[in-house]
Amino acid sequence: MHSAELKEQVVKEIEEVGNISLVCKRHGLKSSTVHGWLHKVKNKDKIAQSKSNREAQKKIKDLELQVAVLTSLLKKTYPLWNNDEPLS
Repeated sequence: MHSAELKEQVVKEIEEVGNISLVCKRHGLKSSTVHGWLHKVKNKDKIAQSKSNREAQKKIKDLELQVAVLTSLLKKTYPLWNNDEPLS
């Protein structure tokens, strides 16, 4: 595994030099590896947003389950909760 410092240095060099193959040869790296690093740098915000969305979706599912469990308990405990119509 390559260090974060090396990855940053290589990406910076590619931006400066403009030649991926040359920088890869200079550091003895496979171009597919470096292309992966470039992809992650380019899409960093999208990747972070995607992760955030997955976490939010998981939280929503957990909360929906909690609501269902609590509603079920209330219906068992209080007969008024068995009526699905609003209480107003």
